[in-house]
Amino acid sequence: MSIAFGHFDEPFAWLIRGLIEYGWADITRNKVLPPQAVGGFDLSFVPDSQGQSGIVLRVPAIAGNQRCHQDEAYAFEIKLIQIEGSPGFAVRSEACNYLQEFIFSPENPLWAAGYIHQGLSEYVTEFVRWRLGGGELTWAQRQGVPEVDGGPCSASLTSWIGQQLSLQRQFDATLWGQGVQSTPVEQRAVSPMVTVGNLGRAGAAGTPAQQLLQAPAKALFIMVCLGGSAAAMAFCNIFITVALFGFSRPFALVTNFLFLLFAGGGGVAAWFGWREYRAMKGTVLPWIAIVYPAVIPICCLGGIPISIWAARQWQSPAVLQRRKANKKHR
Repeated sequence: MSIAFGHFDEPFAWLIRGLIEYGWADITRNKVLPPQAVGGFDLSFVPDSQGQSGIVLRVPAIAGNQRCHQDEAYAFEIKLIQIEGSPGFAVRSEACNYLQEFIFSPENPLWAAGYIHQGLSEYVTEFVRWRLGGGELTWAQRQGVPEVDGGPCSASLTSWIGQQLSLQRQFDATLWGQGVQSTPVEQRAVSPMVTVGNLGRAGAAGTPAQQLLQAPAKALFIMVCLGGSAAAMAFCNIFITVALFGFSRPFALVTNFLFLLFAGGGGVAAWFGWREYRAMKGTVLPWIAIVYPAVIPICCLGGIPISIWAARQWQSPAVLQRRKANKKHR
């Protein structure tokens, strides 16, 4: 079998083929997971974005015979990326605090889908048990999952997918006339291709670049929040001063107003910079987030070493390599 289907032999086509062979259902049209399905995939965003928006997976919140009734299903994004110069896939879910990369092997093109299937099946089972035991993701944990810029697949593949969707065709094995040819993942695997997910814990998992930036990103987030709080206090001081003394205290009003502009405006820019810092992209805004803790008076004593630490990690070889890879696929 040299092609995934039709005349397509590329990672995205093999991903779709592999998901179908591992029992994932096409839910593009009705968005409804069939009973007993391991999961469903949605190709709605592929034609318009030429694959850059990726495929959306929905996995039922079930572990064995137990269901997490708070969470009907979990959504995962799969996007095409480059991993050290080779094609691969990034699988991301804010709802599950999950971000992992899977290598695509041209010699064994169905392996990536098999590892994604295995990895998500095992991870969601553990995640549901954690949720049933009282586990709850914080807002910071959900926001802490970096964004992923996906690369495009071929224009001919996206056109073909769009055509099949317009014809109301179901993506399954009958679409290309070949039956299931997959073999168990355990027989294929020679070495692990992916690490385990985060499962809502504080421990870092993922690529080396993600591990390097996880702790300084959290520290920068705290500093940005402190700076924002200082700006809010300056605004309150202006209001209180005017209410009690009118405009008879010009020095206090001017200094508080200048601090409000500096800390507040810088805090907004640092917030967007923190998001880019965490996602390992951007040029100017991440440095605003890095420098911000060192120049805001309320946190500069602790902020200076944090800024130095964050800058060193931002310039580390693993992070620089990942930033270059992200820049190529923007």
